[in-house]
Amino acid sequence: MPLVVSAYLTTRGVFLLKALDDAGRWVWANDAVSIDNYFCPVCHAKLIIRSGTLKRNHFAHPKKECNSFSEGETPEHLQGKEALARLFESAGYRVEVESYFSKLKQRPDIVIEKNFQKGIIEFQCAPLTVSKMKTRSAGYRNEKLNFLWILGQKYLLKKKMTQQIAKFLKWNKSQGYYLIYYLVVKQRFRVIYNIQQTDYLPLKYKIIEFSNVTDLKNFLTMKKRFEFNKISKKERIIQFNSLELDILRSQGKFRDLQLRCYLRRQKLTDCKALLFASKYSPPIYSAMELYWKIDFIYIKTLATTSEMSLYRQAILEHRNYLFAVPLLNVNDLIDIQIKEMIGIINN
Repeated sequence: MPLVVSAYLTTRGVFLLKALDDAGRWVWANDAVSIDNYFCPVCHAKLIIRSGTLKRNHFAHPKKECNSFSEGETPEHLQGKEALARLFESAGYRVEVESYFSKLKQRPDIVIEKNFQKGIIEFQCAPLTVSKMKTRSAGYRNEKLNFLWILGQKYLLKKKMTQQIAKFLKWNKSQGYYLIYYLVVKQRFRVIYNIQQTDYLPLKYKIIEFSNVTDLKNFLTMKKRFEFNKISKKERIIQFNSLELDILRSQGKFRDLQLRCYLRRQKLTDCKALLFASKYSPPIYSAMELYWKIDFIYIKTLATTSEMSLYRQAILEHRNYLFAVPLLNVNDLIDIQIKEMIGIINN
């Protein structure tokens, strides 16, 4: 069985949120009684209970640090992790906090289990590289563990999608592209869903909040089908006008695009009706879609075959304009976009 530990590091030593009592039972610091004995689950040293107005209740080593811990945690992460553990317990899950998986050499925030199905909850508050996120996710996937990334305050989506946020994007049939948060201050889950984008228009999405795990789960498994928003006439005018303005300015990447079109004897103004779809697109592009669409149009006009591999080239050559989205199937997304573009051109 994995070792279950919940702790955070300060300049004065290791503080634990959970410890073992005389009977070997796990006890939260908030539920501890001062007359009882509590022990570190790693070094087995006797612990003391501390509380105060600035720090939450916790267990601590009275004389020395326990050298089994090396990573510090923010107050948001500590409070959120404890709150999430209690929320999943209330929903009928068996919960383990900070279980160590020796095979993966990873210590996920929370392990949940229900009906003999084990899952991982990662409450991500601190910055995390795409590479590390991929490694952790791949480890859980290889062990056939379901896993869920729940994000903290610093990852809240605002006006623009960023790579820092995009790597956590998930998709399902009912809510489309979505992100899950736990807001420690409000003590609520927040789901940002129906996330979609298109060139020259603001990012679109909806927000809903929940106070418990059951309502969150019911929302994510609703029997309805997500569809992208249609581009209104007013929005189309904004897109056309913005494109004309970029053509006149002729700066940066757009100037490079114009030069490429000139060498191919293409005119951006002649293609503008083909560059904009009738609906919004997946939020996976770090730059405007028209950069790959203009190449796609050129390949399509020269092509003597309709093989998907040829058309996919137009997008893949611009992979640097795509966010890294390790929780999504990018090839499937690309194929959908290709079919839509073929439909636009053929019509």
